[in-house]
Formats: sequence, structure tokens, C-alpha cells
Amino acid sequence: MQKEEREQELAYFDQTEQKIKEQVKALRTVIEEGNKKIKEQKQFVWDNTADMDEEELLENKNSLEQDVLLLEFYGKNLAALERLEQTPYFGKVGFTYEENGEHLPVYIGVNGFRPKERKLPLVYDWRAPISSLYYAYEKGPAKYQAPEGTFQGVIDEKKQFQIREGKMQYMLDTDLRIDDDVLQRELGENHGSKMKQIAATIQKEQNEIIRNAAEETLVIDGCAGSGKTVIALHRIAWLLYNHRERLNTQNVMILSPNAFFSDYIAEVLPELGEDNCIEKEFDDLLADMLFVEEPYEFKVDQIHAVLDAKNMEAERVQRIRYKSSISYFKCLDAYLKQRPKISMGEERPLHVYLRFLRELEKELPQMAVYQNDRKEICYEDILAVFYIQVRCFGGSFPQIRHLVIDEMQDYNVFQFAVLKRLFACPKTILGDKNQVLLSEKPTFLGYMLSHVFPEAKLLSLTKSYRSTKEITEFCSHIIGDTGIVPFEREGKEPVVKKERSRAAVLSDVQNAVAELDMTKYRTAAVLCRNEEEALFVYDSLKKDLPVTLIKETTTVYCEGILVMPAYFAKGLEFDAVVVCNMGREAENPITRQEFYIACTRALHELFVFHKGSFDAYLK
Repeated sequence: MQKEEREQELAYFDQTEQKIKEQVKALRTVIEEGNKKIKEQKQFVWDNTADMDEEELLENKNSLEQDVLLLEFYGKNLAALERLEQTPYFGKVGFTYEENGEHLPVYIGVNGFRPKERKLPLVYDWRAPISSLYYAYEKGPAKYQAPEGTFQGVIDEKKQFQIREGKMQYMLDTDLRIDDDVLQRELGENHGSKMKQIAATIQKEQNEIIRNAAEETLVIDGCAGSGKTVIALHRIAWLLYNHRERLNTQNVMILSPNAFFSDYIAEVLPELGEDNCIEKEFDDLLADMLFVEEPYEFKVDQIHAVLDAKNMEAERVQRIRYKSSISYFKCLDAYLKQRPKISMGEERPLHVYLRFLRELEKELPQMAVYQNDRKEICYEDILAVFYIQVRCFGGSFPQIRHLVIDEMQDYNVFQFAVLKRLFACPKTILGDKNQVLLSEKPTFLGYMLSHVFPEAKLLSLTKSYRSTKEITEFCSHIIGDTGIVPFEREGKEPVVKKERSRAAVLSDVQNAVAELDMTKYRTAAVLCRNEEEALFVYDSLKKDLPVTLIKETTTVYCEGILVMPAYFAKGLEFDAVVVCNMGREAENPITRQEFYIACTRALHELFVFHKGSFDAYLK
């Protein structure tokens, strides 16, 4: 970059920073005066309540509520401006319009910024139609779609910037996509405790998903570390920005795997200038809507049953797999079609299901069992009951206009069928076929979705950005998937050690955790086989190390050294991961998938300590 060009860029940066500071100062004054006014109004009402009639009291109350709402709006704008003050923009494209030859410099930031006296923004929001040029094109011919139509032209300039705490760190020209060096720096730095926005480093294939407005139902099958969840959140932010007239955060719902995960992703939308959407777990819908008085299991109970099973031939595992299958769904659906006059007034969904099981018992007696040893209805059975209820008796969420389903591989066909009937809105569905626990068939997920959402557009993400090249290749080897492409970020080789005793495994874990440089890392996780093993490891480590036990009831994400069951870490990532297994389970697809999920959580360092459980997966 020439010296003159660099000086011009620094001058533009200084101008932008100055304008933002002026607006921040003005808005703080407005908020300060507004707070003072509200305080005076409240005092006036308090002092004069006895002299006011009902109409005057109502009028003053409404006036106060309006002023409070206005201040909340100003406060949100101020927060966005303060973020911009730290990092006003991260990219630039120079675009010359084909129609009139006009040249437009487009500076792109997480939020847009236009001073009142200017016709055009100093900074364009990354979600603005023209900003798509930055993500979709190299230098040369380009076009973008706006409400007014399609605009064609030429990109003759493309730059990337790193600005932190209001200081220009560097600027560089880039002829191609978002520069690998910039992405290397971002991925190589240690993450904070929660998921962050990635507007500055969105890749071309990710951008195509985020800005896809053509599909009613979009299914994203992405490998571990491909950015599925953060892409889905950026897609929500893009939809909210471009469809304000019909969409707001109160009619977008995210179905997350658990409350702990919901807290982990809670900062992304606010960083992008949006409020958080409605978040629920599927089991929340179940508990809120199901007409069943008898006790029943939830998802976590089924997970425990699977992990506690000695082999894949265990009766409960066989029932789970069959009752989660397409064939079982078709069998129940055919039964219901033969009985179109079922009504809520006459019978309950559970009674309908029990009659179906009596019919099934004649051919498959082992599948007629529907309760566990505690006389609770098994989770795989209660999902079928829920489907009967929704199919026969109805139910809907008309206020929801977009639904995001995360970790789709954890859903069975009954859950998808329920969601399709409850939510008639567009959907973004995401997950990873390699993280399916209860099926050996790699095509199962696509086959299942094709039966419930035949209209869906399926997109794949095969490049993993999370882990170092060494960790990604190690994880791909576990499942034998050669299609996963690691990002070229070099790091340490994973450490694998097999021991003869439980005590030796524990000693290895203690030494590995003690040697981690937690001044460099923000998060580290010890991932165990189950909650019982996690508690044992936690009790052993807490004597000498500052560790936190994460249980199924934990709802707040925290940083530091965390100890938890491996299955609970799905969707999360940590600077360093220690995977330990103190048992000696036989080789089976579920254990393999669980091992893969645990290892793929690591960003920079991975340790594996075991007594032989992982031998078959490490050959």
C-alpha cells in the first residue's frame, strides 16, 4: 500500500472516529436529560396523586412509560455507537457502477453509521445489500441485489482493517477472499468464555447461507468447527435487518440443546446490534403442551440409558433405535390414518398410543414396552405420544415467523414431524451427521429430513475452522471421514496415552490440567464418560486446582477449567480439552461418536487418557 493511500485511509478513520465520538457525547447528554425528566415526573406523580383523578393518573402513567421506552431505545443506540467507537469498520470495497460510472467507497462494520449531515453512511452495516460485495467477490466484475433492483459494476479496491480500542492496528489490500492471514490471526487467538460474532471473517460459503432468502426451509449439515451455530445467529441478524417490517426478535425462536448452551451463545446477537430471540429446548415445548399426567422421561434420561447400556444389543437401545426410525413413524402414522375420528373429548393421546402398542405387540412383542424401571414413560415413547397429540388435536405457534433448530442430529423423525406441524414458518435447521449417536447409517439424517421436509434445501459445510490442523485430522481419523477439510492453522499434535488403571488415568488428567498455561487460555475442559465419572474427577482435581463442575442443571456458562460429561459439551468449544475414560467399554458406534464429539471441542490443545476404551478408534 502506497504511503499517500495509507495517509488517506488514516484520515478517513480519524474523521469517522471523531463523528462517532460527537454522536456518543450528544446521545449521552440526551439520556442524562431524559433520566432527569423521568425522575421529576415520578416525583410529581408521587406528590400529587391525591389531587389527581383516574384519567390524570392514567395519562401520567402512559407518559412515563413512553419516556422509559424512548430511553431504552436511546440506550440501545448508545451501546451500538460505543462498540463502533472501539471498532468502526473492518473492511472496504471500492465499487464503480456500470450504469453511470460513479465510484463508491464502501466501509463495512458490524453496525452502520451515518451522521445527520451526510447523505451516505460513513460505515455500512455488514448486513446491508451493498456489503455483500465484500464477502461474495474478488476484484473484478460484481453485482448486488437491493430492494430497488440489481446493481452491476466492478470492484476495483478491497481492503481489510484491524481496529481495536479505537486504534488502527493494521490495514492491507486483498485481491481475493477474506485474507487467510487475517483469519489465521483471529482463530489463533484464544477465545473468551462465550461465542462471539464473526462479521469480519465470514467466509464465502458461510455468507451464501447467511444471505439465502430464497429457501423456506434451509438445512445446514456442517462438520464440527464449521461455524454452523454462529452462522445461524448471523443469519437471524441478517433476516431481522432486511425484514424489519415483518420480523422482530419476539417472533424468532431458537431451539437449543440446553440452557447452558443458550447462555454460551447469548452474546452474539447483542454484539450484532439485535436483542436476543426467544430460546427454548424441545423438552420445554413438550412440558408446556403435553396432555399426559403420568410421569415420563426427558432427553437427558434417554441419554443416560444409552450411555449406561453395556452394548448395542441392549433391549432399551434396540427400542430407542426402532422407535426413532422412519419405519416406526410410518407404522404409527398408518394406524392413525385408519382412525380419522379420534377426538380430544373422547380420549387422551396416551390412550391412543397404548392401543397402537397392543396392536404392535402381536408382531413385535419386545417393542410394546413403553416404561422404564421407574414406571416412567420412556422418552422415545413420549415423543410418539406428543406427535399423536399434535397430529390429531392440533396446536401451533402463529406468532413465530422463523424457527432455528440447532443440533438437528439429536432429533428423531417424530420431533421433526411435531415441529413441522407446530411451526408453519420458514426454518433454519443445522447439525452434523457425524455427531448422530443412535444410528450407524450415515445417510439416516438426510433420509429422515427428506420425509418430513422434502421442500428443504440442503447445504453442506466441510471446512473446519475451530481446531488446529493436527486436531482436525486426528478427529477425522476417529470416524473415517476424509471429506472434512482442516483450516491450515498449525499447532501441537494431540497427546494420547493408554493406562492400565483408573488411578493412572486420573494422574495423567491432573498433570495435564496443572501444566496448562491458564494465563494464555481462557477456557479448558475435562470431558468425562458420564456425570458420575465427571463428579469423581472434579472431587480429585478441586483439592489442588480451581475447577468448576458443570452438571446437567447448570445454566450459566463460565470460563476457567471446567469438568463435565462429554455429551454435555456438544456445540461448545474450549482452548484446551482433556478427554478421559476410566472404564473399558466394548467398541460400538455410540462410543465412537461420543469420543469424536469430545475431541472436536478443542481449539488449540487436545489430550486423551484412557484404559483401552478408545483403542479401536485410534488405529
